[in-house]
Amino acid sequence: MVNTSEGNIKLSQEQISSLHKKAVAGNKKAVQDLHHLLEQARPNSPDNPPLDAYHGSTMILVARDATIPLDKLKWSKSGLKLLDKAVSAEPQHRMIRLLRGKAGYQLPEDYFQRSQSAIEDYTFLIERQIDGEGFLDKRRYFQLIYELGELYSRIGQNGNARKCWLTLKNKSNDPNLLHLLEIKLKELEDKPDVEHEHLLSNLKKRVIDAVESEMNNKK
Repeated sequence: MVNTSEGNIKLSQEQISSLHKKAVAGNKKAVQDLHHLLEQARPNSPDNPPLDAYHGSTMILVARDATIPLDKLKWSKSGLKLLDKAVSAEPQHRMIRLLRGKAGYQLPEDYFQRSQSAIEDYTFLIERQIDGEGFLDKRRYFQLIYELGELYSRIGQNGNARKCWLTLKNKSNDPNLLHLLEIKLKELEDKPDVEHEHLLSNLKKRVIDAVESEMNNKK
């Protein structure tokens, strides 16, 4: 159990942050260790949105590592519920917004329809960075701008995706990133600023939800 006295809360947060980095990098044991740690820590720290957000993010990683599709769906939905709860409680908390944004970016749009909330989180973080209130280093900041372009592209907002990638092209001198941006920008050539392919994604989601409901009813 995690001791929540003042002297140990900082240690717990450091442990959570360290395990989370390992978990995000693909360490499955770190995912499970962090999940169990947060299961113990959260009841001892009620009304703690950052802990809720870390646990929600960890549940998304549990879903990533799961091999059964319904388990992936269950863990993802539970994780998103906690992340949304944390953002609602502390919408100005930068780490909470980063954790939810990254989760939305990683999840497939056809199944979860989370690109829009991720765009909101990324935009919030980028605006804080521009205003001098950010906490990201240059590499992570550029990564956010790149991923924001990806998110816009997923939902057919090609004009906004193009703006993100052109902005990044003008800011970066990394040859590998510049090469990737050239490829991405070329893919957008001759595409309209706004497409409607995301309407098909909404239809797919309704079909998937109906199938999932039917399967659950048969259990």
